[in-house]
Parts: sequence; C-alpha cells; structure tokens
Amino acid sequence: MCTHSSKPKRRPRHGYRLEHGKAHSRDHAKWSRRDFLAGLGLSVAGAVTLGGTPVRAFAGSSLMSQLNSIESDRVLVLVQLSGGNDGLNTIIPYENDIYYQRRPNIAIAKQEAQLHPIGQDLGVHPSMEILEPYFGDGDMAILQNVGYPDPDLSHFRSTDIWLSGSDSDSLIQTGWVGRHLNVEYPDFEDNRPSYPLAVQIGGVSSLMLQGPATNMGMSLVSEEFFERLAEDGTLYNLNGLPSTAFGDEMNYVRSVANDSFIYAAAVQEASQQGANAVEYPGGNPLANSLGIVARLIKGQLGAKIYHVTLGGFDTHANQAGVHANLLNNLSQGINAFLQDITEGGMQENVIVMTFSEFGRRVGQNGSFGTDHGTAAPLFLVGKGINGGLMGSAPDLEDLDNTGNMKHEIDFRTVYASILQNWFGIEQPVVEDVLLGHSYTALDIIESPAEPVSIDTPEEIGSFTLQQNYPNPFSESTTLQFTLDKTSKVRLQVFDITGREVQSLMNRTLAAGTHTVEFHGSDLPSGIYITRLITPNGVMSKKMMKVK
Repeated sequence: MCTHSSKPKRRPRHGYRLEHGKAHSRDHAKWSRRDFLAGLGLSVAGAVTLGGTPVRAFAGSSLMSQLNSIESDRVLVLVQLSGGNDGLNTIIPYENDIYYQRRPNIAIAKQEAQLHPIGQDLGVHPSMEILEPYFGDGDMAILQNVGYPDPDLSHFRSTDIWLSGSDSDSLIQTGWVGRHLNVEYPDFEDNRPSYPLAVQIGGVSSLMLQGPATNMGMSLVSEEFFERLAEDGTLYNLNGLPSTAFGDEMNYVRSVANDSFIYAAAVQEASQQGANAVEYPGGNPLANSLGIVARLIKGQLGAKIYHVTLGGFDTHANQAGVHANLLNNLSQGINAFLQDITEGGMQENVIVMTFSEFGRRVGQNGSFGTDHGTAAPLFLVGKGINGGLMGSAPDLEDLDNTGNMKHEIDFRTVYASILQNWFGIEQPVVEDVLLGHSYTALDIIESPAEPVSIDTPEEIGSFTLQQNYPNPFSESTTLQFTLDKTSKVRLQVFDITGREVQSLMNRTLAAGTHTVEFHGSDLPSGIYITRLITPNGVMSKKMMKVK
C-alpha cells in the first residue's frame, strides 16, 4: 500500500549526519538525555531484574482490556533495533549497480559466501544465515520499504513517531499500545489486575505503552532485590533509617516504591515456572532479554505483548563489522528464542516483529558508515506468520528531494494487521488505537483470529452506552447510558490523541437510563471518544464534531 505524502518535503534537520559535528553530538546528547530522564523516578514505572536485565510491566489501556478478553494465548514480541538499521546492508540488492557505486567500501559483495537470495535480486546479509530456514519454510515475512510520510531524521522524534503511531507533524504523548490508559479507573486499587498485560524488558519506560497520564509497572534493579521482594513482599527495608529530614524522605520514597511493585509476584512466579530449554548465545544482550521473555511466556505470565531492544544501529562510522555483529546478535537471539518457545509447545502462538526508527542513506559517508535515512525492511517471524517477500525492491533512482528512499508500506499498516488479524481486535477499536486512521490489513498472518468484541451489552452485562445524538454535532449532543443496577460511574470525553477533554460525571447513580448534554461548541472539528467506566467494565463510542 503506497502512502506517499503530497505535502512538500521538509529539508533534513541539521544534526542528522556525522559530518554535522557538534550539532550531531547535541542530537545524540538530547536523545540519550531524554532516555536517561525517562528512566529516572517512580513516575516512569519500573523494572524487575532477571539475569541482570530490567523488566517493566504495564496494564490499563482499553486495548489491553480487549486483549485480556481474547480466549487465546497469542503473544507478540516486539524487537526494537535502536539507532536506525541500515536496510540496504540487511537485505542486499546484489544486482543493483547503484548500490555498489554508492557504497564502494561497505557494500556486501554478491559473491560473498552465505548470501542467500530471496527473490527480486535480493539477498539476506550473511550474518543472518541462521534465520534463512524460517524464510524457506514460510515462517518469516520480509516487508520492504517500511516508513511513513514526511519522515523525520532525528532519533528522538522518529522513535516517538514509531512508538506513538502518530503522523510526523503530530506531537502525541501516548503510545499505540497504551492509548487511552485508564489511570483513574474507579476502584482500581481494589480491582488491580494480578498480572501484566504487556511487558517491557530492558531500556527506559517506553512511550509505546504510555497512556494519557502514566504507566503502570514495577521496578527491581537486581536479582537480590527481586528475591527480597519475594521473601517479605517489599523491596526496600524501612527499618534503621536515620531520624532526620533525609531519613524521612528516604522512608517516603521507599514506601512508595514498595507499593508500586504490583506485579512482582506474578513475574517472579512465571520466571520460576518457565525454565529455558535451550542454551542462549553468550555475550548477546538481545538473547539475554529474549531468554527472559521465553521464561515468562512459558511460565504463563499472561502478558500479550513484550517489548525488547537491541541498540547500536546508529552506524555512522566503520559500519561493516559493527553492523554484521548486530545482525548476528539479532538472528542468533531470535533463533534461540523461537527454539525455546517450540520446546515449550507454544510455537503456534508466538510471533516476533522487528522495527527501527528509520533506515540509512543510499550512499556511504566519509567515515565508512551511513547517515540517517528513511525506509527500511521489517521482519516478522514465527509459525503464525504468512511468510514471504512483501513490497517492491528498494528503488535507488527514484529518491525524495533529500536523496532518501521513498517508503511504500506505512508502518501503521503493520500495526493494524497484527492487532486485527493476530489478536482479533475489531477494526473500530484498531482505528481508535491508530488515532482515527484506517489501514487495510496486510496478508501477513497465517490464520487470522476471529474478531473479538467486548463493547456489547451481552458481554459487559450490566450497562449500555448508546450512540450520541445528533452525530455529527456542531454545538452540543446528548449522551445516554443505561445501568441495570446502582453503580458508581464515570463519564469522560477524550480527543483522538487520548487527552481528556472533559469529565462529565463521576458519582454513584441508580439503575435506569441517564442522559447528559455535552457542549462542544469551542472544540475543533474532529473525532472524539465518549467513555463510560463502571465497576463492571468500560464502553466507548466515537462521535464527530463539525463546525
């Protein structure tokens, strides 16, 4: 599906190339500083350490609620290639003269041993040889030229675009997985889920799982702390603190931290029950993370989505050896993980998807590396994948006005395909998650799941939210809902980014039909979400405001 933008292309932001000197260094400093700050404090949730790797757990979004209702064990494992993976040296156009002309020192030679042709005069990098049988067996899909319109060449910004699922000109503070997070769910403390619905392993708290207010999670910094929590239910000891202002502050911080580890018991139990059945390659950080994911999946933690990261793909200098080693770590880690999952008999229910914030430029730079580019390939691997090569070979002649490759497949189309066909999420919910946009699902899932609906009176049982009237509306509209019994309810209106526009009601109401007038004359035109929250569940409806 081609989604080239008709808007004028922007000039590349100064700082995206190594040659930009201090500007490039500042860009990396900003990127690293943002990650560092996001990783500090209790406000970003936390991590359980298993094998020296931090584990983060999240729950509470409307998408997560629907995922939780699915009567299947399907799991998605997202592998982020942080830094911008060089697609042209990953899937090599070995018959393209332009490729070799523009990369005289770093191109992968056609005659190099172990380069596996996959069609369209393309071959897989030799370091990925171990994944070739998955492609040959139809269990690996390679999606070419994945990107988005008006690409941004900043690590900081492009990563946020991928994690939020937003347009490049929209600053969205919520993630595509964590949209519409229910931080203020009534009786949340009394009805807190006993296990996480999504888990991040390694790195800082991800925007991908961020809702309008905060993340939900836990944090442990070592296995010693993990064992301490399992032994007495707390991570930090509150005894023996000095009777000073510092001691009082430390007591408060440790108390809040102890209270935040809501999923520690579930993660610990799953990690103990789900032993690894294969040997993971040493010295491979991704393999270490995926080994933990395998333990949690096999230990029946219950999470539907896992997110891990392999860094180092910002290959501005001396790329050849570094990139080969990264692709080897990626391939060896995924292979060991899938073998482990197969040993546990779960191979039909787990798929792996890779993504990176952008690709690299067509030509090499003066440091035998490549600078920030645009479109790049994306991999999906697993028994549940309808494998093969999807999309056209990279066109190295028809470039955009910045000299970068044009994307063919919008990355949000991949998100939509997985949500709709792997998890069985209804298309209207998928559209809400993807900020009101509609994307046609790709044929990448071997056996698409049956659509799942939870926003129906039959399934929710004790309340109904009707469609607003009139819809569309210009000045005001009537919202109506029915309760089967006396309940505490909250009625809210959100914009399409997940930002709360107005809280219309938050109180206990008697059984019966209730109506509320929503006045939106001052709001801009667009799609808005009405959400009714009760102790028995959540129901949402879309409404349209027009001037």
